[in-house]
Amino acid sequence: MTYSLPFRIPRMQVVRPLLLWALYIGFEYFVYSGWHKSPLLTWCFTLKDTVAAVVSFYFFSRVVLPRFVLQGRWLLTALSLVAIYYCWALVSYAVFLGLDYYQLDPKESYIYRILDQGLWVGVFSWHGVSIGLYDFSITAMLPIFGRFLQFLLTTSNHTLRLQRENLNLEVSFLKAQVNPHFLFNTLNNIYTMVVKQDERAPDMVQHLSDLMHYTVYESDAALVPLTKETAFLDAYLELERLRYGKKVRITYQKSGITDQQTITPLLFFPFVENAFKHGVDSSLDASWVAISLAADATQLRFEVSNSFSPTAPRREFGGVGIDNVKKRLALHYAPEEYDLTITRDQETYTYRVALTIRLTSVAQPDARPAPFLPSFAPAQ
Repeated sequence: MTYSLPFRIPRMQVVRPLLLWALYIGFEYFVYSGWHKSPLLTWCFTLKDTVAAVVSFYFFSRVVLPRFVLQGRWLLTALSLVAIYYCWALVSYAVFLGLDYYQLDPKESYIYRILDQGLWVGVFSWHGVSIGLYDFSITAMLPIFGRFLQFLLTTSNHTLRLQRENLNLEVSFLKAQVNPHFLFNTLNNIYTMVVKQDERAPDMVQHLSDLMHYTVYESDAALVPLTKETAFLDAYLELERLRYGKKVRITYQKSGITDQQTITPLLFFPFVENAFKHGVDSSLDASWVAISLAADATQLRFEVSNSFSPTAPRREFGGVGIDNVKKRLALHYAPEEYDLTITRDQETYTYRVALTIRLTSVAQPDARPAPFLPSFAPAQ
């Protein structure tokens, strides 16, 4: 037999604001206790500021923030803050009148610096503002500032999350792009080798299988072993050798690669693919592609150069793949942890890409699989 409680436990959306406002009341009471007034007077000041702060906070959260701040209407935002201040000042003035009416505060109290000047000078003139602005900033403005800070952090968090989702989509597109034209030619070549009973055909099928397996199943991780990334490159280059044969001279050197190093996946592929697509494909006469990978314990230097035809139309070296790499470098690495240069030498007809990047050790405790995104609950 099960029993249900006769009441519902309040959700955090209710409990959390109540706790925060309770803390605020405690803070205000602590501040006013320093004035060494009677408990009644201390509570009057505390409740006065609490009511003003609650009204100001929800007016800012429900009206000013969504209708003015989010839409960049800064003049209305400033006017709203001025209105909030004067509402707080008028509430304070009304409370001071009540305290004076019931003679609850000694005559020398600072409140008479406002009451003695009357409503206009005590509240609306610079004299009244200069007296009340400091108190306003540590009472009503304190929750508003906290709400605005939460808004900034939440917005920043949301923006980073959208950027990350967009990058993931671009990576998926990049993997899907590997690329129909390349696959079509490769399959045709493999078919021809099978028909001719070329003994290299099984190896080529294996290279293609490895390449597809990596892009589909293994490159979703934030970091992958450097050996897997280079194995993917090996398979891709073997297929390109099959595709172009002796028409293209492909040089590939690597050193210092170990399985103890990790790196963001698919960083090299767009550059190598572009070397073939924008360099070799534009002229098959004496074309060449040179790739080098040199790693040590902490960093890797990747370089790819390719020839291009002087008569080929000029094409911008870029596209979705290169933009994607630049964004992922900026997202996963600090600016001082990588250096990317792309040059086009018109005299030697050479494109050159050089990337130096910090490597993460598998055992490194501060390995960063993804950028840190602070999580904040949405505002209520």
